[in-house]
Order: sequence, then structure tokens, then C-alpha cells
Amino acid sequence: MSAIKSRKELFALLQAICEENREYYSRFGQWKRPQIKVFWLEVNESHVKNILELSEAKCIDKSLYSLNHNGETYWIDTSNKRIWQIFCLSQTNTALKMLRSVFLGKRGVDKLWAPESFMFKVQNEFRYTNRGFGIRFEDTFTMEEPKSNFSAKLWIGRNLSERQKQLLNAAKDNFSKSSIRFGKNRSTDGRNISGELYEFFYNGHMTVNTCDDFENFVELISYVKTAYLKELEVMEKERSKRPSFVEAIFSEKIINSDFGHISFAGIGKMMLWLEPYETQEDFIRYSGVDLHTGDFLTLDLGENYAYITPQSNACMNVAPRFGTLSARHLSSDVKIYYEGVPLFD
Repeated sequence: MSAIKSRKELFALLQAICEENREYYSRFGQWKRPQIKVFWLEVNESHVKNILELSEAKCIDKSLYSLNHNGETYWIDTSNKRIWQIFCLSQTNTALKMLRSVFLGKRGVDKLWAPESFMFKVQNEFRYTNRGFGIRFEDTFTMEEPKSNFSAKLWIGRNLSERQKQLLNAAKDNFSKSSIRFGKNRSTDGRNISGELYEFFYNGHMTVNTCDDFENFVELISYVKTAYLKELEVMEKERSKRPSFVEAIFSEKIINSDFGHISFAGIGKMMLWLEPYETQEDFIRYSGVDLHTGDFLTLDLGENYAYITPQSNACMNVAPRFGTLSARHLSSDVKIYYEGVPLFD
């Protein structure tokens, strides 16, 4: 594959891969080329300087960079200065390792965290059909063994029996969704794939399974970054005017002492360093730091709720991060609100 030298060449390559995969799968039932992956990073401008220089990425077009890491190529679109898009053909785990090594862990760089409501909002905005979901509960905040870790993927076909619907509804109601799969079918031929099919993951990336309408794909990923950023900016604008807090409501009671055991030392994906300063039987009040930016915050944790109060002018990516990861590790469903208004909904 020759080196990509412009945004136009990159999109031409991605479109060609989509067409080849669709055609090959229609004939042989498997993908010919690696599937396209899109990753989103939240890059807080107040705390990030020269991050692309440190990564050794090369500028190949206006706001478009190319990065070679361990033999794999990644294209970084920084046209939105706050929400970056990264395209690649690598395996997902390989790309995630690159992100951790090159970008994540540096102050001011975080993932786009997609609460369930936001993933379904994206699906509904484009009127895609629900084609299934991944479910996951990682009980890593429980100190006692055995932990109740569970994960599965349930892909939905065109016709479901009543018994299958019962299983899907039970799974959907009782487990957090780690990903959702959605798309559009245009062909009535069961063998010939035609249309669009994507999988959108809670930790900020998307896999393109098949794509007949490349312009629609570009519009889709653009909507993800702009809709997400709008939520952050609304919260940050209001937070700069007056003190307020993010409210997280858990679907069930949690063991709040286990949360404190993990988070007080800044361990884990929550990226919070918290210490308790007031403890009651069913309530713990913490103060600490959001390690993403170094912003101070307080967190009030009850049995089935939490209030997060960041400092004025703080980065509000802490809200979707806390809500999304709480659903993975604390409670099967978490709703997050700001001043009583649902977030990412």
C-alpha cells in the first residue's frame, strides 16, 4: 500500500476497502481486507502542548497526521481540536495498545466515553436498525472473590422467535451494553450484503463491518464527535457561571466502600485520585483530583447515587467517563444528569 499523502487519498483508500470487503463477503462469506476502525480521543487544549510532536506523527495534510507505530499506520484527524478521530486498519487490541503507549496517560488526553444513551442516540439519529449488542459487567470494584465478571455478544438476525426475544430483552435489561451494532440493509438477498453495518463501543471507537454509502459513514462519525463535544461545552459553560454537580443514578445499590478502596489511590480507568473526608453508614464524601487534567473535585457517594462537583472551569469529560465506567463496574445501568437534565441522551 502506497503512502497516503492527503485527506482525499485517505478517504479514497477507506472507501475502496469498504467496497472490496462488501463484494468479497457477498461471494465467500468472509472479509478480504482488515476492517476499518475509528477511535475518538478527547484532547483538552488547556493541558496539552506538543502532543503530536511527542508522538512523532507526520503532518500530511491540513489537520491530518500519519503515525507509524510497530509496523501499523494510523491517520489522525485533528480538524476538531478537542475531539480527534484516528483511523486505522489494525486489530482493535493492537490499536488500543498504541493509544495507551502514545497518547493516553498524558495529562489532558482522554477517551471519548459513550454512555448507552449516547450510543442509542447516534443509532436513532441516523435511523439505523438495531442489529445486536455486547453486554459486559466487570466487577472489579468488589474486593471479595469470586467476582461476577460476565460478557457476551448477541447479534440480532432479521427474524427472531419469541423465545429469542425473551433472552435478548432479559440481557438488555440486566446488563450494561459494552457496544451496540446497528445498520441498514438494502438487499433482499440473504447472501449479498448491501448497506451499512457498524459496531460502536463504550470506550470510544467504532468498527466498520460493511459500508455501501461512504458519505453516510463520514457524516456518521462527524456527528459522533460534534454531538459529544456539544454536551461537554454546555456543561463547561454552565459550570463556569455557577457551582453545580453531575448526578449519577445507579440502577441498584452498590457497595460504596469497595469503590473507595480502588479509587483513593488513583488506580484504574476512572482516573480519579480520591480520599474520603466524611464517612457515614450509607454515604461517603471524597475530595481529590481528576487525573485527566489535574482538576480538583469532590464526590459524594451514596448507596445508589453519586454527586460529582468539579472545580470551576474544569474539564467535564469526567461526567461521561464516570457514568460509563460505573455501568461497567458498579451497576448494570447508570443515568447521568446535569442540573436535572439527562446527559448524552
